[in-house]
Amino acid sequence: SVPITSHVFPSALVEVPGIGTASAYAAADAFGTRLSIIVPTQGTISQVVFLDFDDEGLNKELVLFSREFTATADNSAFNVSDADLNFCLGVVSIDTWYNYGANQVGIAYPAFNYNAPGGILYGQFVTRGADNIAAGSVPKFFVVVA
Repeated sequence: SVPITSHVFPSALVEVPGIGTASAYAAADAFGTRLSIIVPTQGTISQVVFLDFDDEGLNKELVLFSREFTATADNSAFNVSDADLNFCLGVVSIDTWYNYGANQVGIAYPAFNYNAPGGILYGQFVTRGADNIAAGSVPKFFVVVA
């Protein structure tokens, strides 16, 4: 029998940049600032894992772009220009949560195909709830490319 090999590339575990701690977010606010994810030049994002150390469990969207874009300020209504929207690759909805008492893990299984000639995807999170992140509890995330 021939062994089956799969190539899975987890990105680095990254703290969501620019989160304002002890700030009240509203649904549809930018959650942090623009981020970049180093990935193979093409592939399929098979998972996005969101580590919620503050135990909020509120759905998030990760809006992905093929190039740098003008980010929305943290804790402001997410707003992308028409020019930047031309480079939007899609949206990953993180809406499955596993609660472990003092924290939660959010997971998306998007099967999201992409092409990133420079090996970088750009994005920004959007919250769909009223987060209020405590100091020392800023969430982290990673993506898995298969």
